[in-house]
Amino acid sequence: MDQISKSEVMQQREQLRRDAEKAKTAFCPELTQGWVEPQKWSRYTGPAGETLYLSFSDEELLNIIRREAVALGRTPAQREVFCVYREFIRRRFGNWVKALCAAGLREPKTTRKRN
Repeated sequence: MDQISKSEVMQQREQLRRDAEKAKTAFCPELTQGWVEPQKWSRYTGPAGETLYLSFSDEELLNIIRREAVALGRTPAQREVFCVYREFIRRRFGNWVKALCAAGLREPKTTRKRN
């Protein structure tokens, strides 16, 4: 498959942003952050999705969590972040807790030394 251009990546990012905004106003509250039209999943998966994922810096992904925390007035649960962003964040940082720690929204757990 051909490499997608920078302008195509920017278009994908803009479409993803619009899909995330649309999800916030979805008809069914339980689906708000998990919503994405099935035919759009192909944009966010496969080779095109990989390029889109790689176009986000760590800081951009962390800022998604931080913005949601400001909007909610608390640390967001996974389900409160748009599904595509959530998957990108978990993939980049390993899991949700590690992402929250990296975003400065949660203290890392300290391990006790055993004598």
